Amino acid sequence: MTAIRHRMRSRGRWLAWITAIVVVLWPALAAAHASLVASDPASEAVLATSPTTFSLTFNEPVTALLLQLIDARGRSQAITAIDQDGATLRFAPPALLSEGAHVLSWRVISADGHPIGGALTFWIGTPGQRLPPIVVPDDPVRRTAIWATRILVGFTLLTAVGGAAFLAWIAAVPLAGAGMLTAGLALVGLAAVVLSAGLQGLDALDLPLARLGDAAVWRAGASGSFGDAATLSGLALVLALAALRWRGWNARLLSLGAVVSLGTAFAVSGHAATAGPRSLSGAAVWVHGVSLALWIGALLPLAIAVGRRDAAPAPLRRFSKAIPLAIVALLISGIALAAIELGRIDALWQSDYGRVLIAKLALVVVLLALALWNRVRLTPLLLAGEATTVRRMRASIAAELVLVIAILGVVGLWRFTPPPRSAVSQSTAPSEVVHLHTERATATVTLAPARAGPVEIEVLLLQTAEEAPLAAQALTVTLAKPDAGIEPLSAEARKTADGPWRARLTAPVPGKWTLMLGILISDFEKVNLEAPIVIR
Repeated sequence: MTAIRHRMRSRGRWLAWITAIVVVLWPALAAAHASLVASDPASEAVLATSPTTFSLTFNEPVTALLLQLIDARGRSQAITAIDQDGATLRFAPPALLSEGAHVLSWRVISADGHPIGGALTFWIGTPGQRLPPIVVPDDPVRRTAIWATRILVGFTLLTAVGGAAFLAWIAAVPLAGAGMLTAGLALVGLAAVVLSAGLQGLDALDLPLARLGDAAVWRAGASGSFGDAATLSGLALVLALAALRWRGWNARLLSLGAVVSLGTAFAVSGHAATAGPRSLSGAAVWVHGVSLALWIGALLPLAIAVGRRDAAPAPLRRFSKAIPLAIVALLISGIALAAIELGRIDALWQSDYGRVLIAKLALVVVLLALALWNRVRLTPLLLAGEATTVRRMRASIAAELVLVIAILGVVGLWRFTPPPRSAVSQSTAPSEVVHLHTERATATVTLAPARAGPVEIEVLLLQTAEEAPLAAQALTVTLAKPDAGIEPLSAEARKTADGPWRARLTAPVPGKWTLMLGILISDFEKVNLEAPIVIR
């Protein structure tokens, strides 16, 4: 028994010694990873001309994994020709760098085998300009599927809801063929709306098409403003189907509800729907969508009606009287939305968004010219009983529908193109305040402004229990967004005389970021805090 107690005391002493050694050596062990100690150019440096060489110096030799330079236009280029001199990596840019902001993202393996990474921003020419949107590699198949599904959703919504409204309010006699065709479009539209929610979830989570069956994908796709828009779109199609099964005022009220739901679906999501002033942009989107549905939705029923002499005259006359109001509303709302989104006239040809708008406007001009020819030339002939005009009218309507699909295809590109007004409004972006806390420390972090580009970060540290100022030896501020294709951006905050800590970082791309604070309280105690933050 005595021998057993002796062995236990001996083991206890060894355990105590091991624990003491680990405690003493822990700061050194924790710091064993390599760290960047110098760079040329320095982070947030402002250069007069493009540098011919770059260097990254670490506290120990490292092995480069990935270095990429994101230029002023948002293009990412990998650096492959790297010279190593001890703990310093030297390399040249792939080409002469243009004026504006640039991001250098690096990832290396330290001597202990652990990968580490970071990023730094520098400027050529005038500092403080808005950073370009970083082009994040994505799945081209998923991207194409999203684009094609948006076209299908838009086309079926416009033709089914607008068609139901035409049959309920304009057509004088039942058009069985038109009703069946419109119902079929509504059913296809419902399936497309459901599929679009799944694709949205894939895009939000950055997953391939093979993960479409995951429950998390559908939850992500059904959340937020896109989920609201999908729900309203589905409601509009269901109401359109119901309107097709009724007659008289029941059909009219149901189709009216479908039209209102369609306009609201357009108004709750997308670039234009979220622009300021919100009330004006939302109303303009609503009017634009409703007007377009009333015009485009009438085309297929009209194509069927013109072949029936007993049914053609009344719908044509009513449509000819009503459609000019819809087209005027469509044009006025479109001009208002273009002005809101562009912000300035030169953005029409200097931005990708503006160039897409030019392509859309060119197609719209052709569509309007064709519609005017139908109204001025073909409609009078049809009303006069010219039977040979039926084929020409149907061919013209088919051409209009093809143009509508082309316009929807061009408009679908806006899904991947930020509007210029986002750059105009960045100077007035509000600050963002985030509270982080643990049992040991509480931090109040203010980002001003909370938008893509240079961000001033102020951190007030307090003790959680006493709510008194927390004395810290050092503070590291980090912004991380792995899906942006760059490594985390970090900066050592400086203590100011009035109490808060301050740091400056550059967030190259808007979206949801992770804010991390590393608070070194003493040589043996470090507190890490983390919270999500939205960069506009």
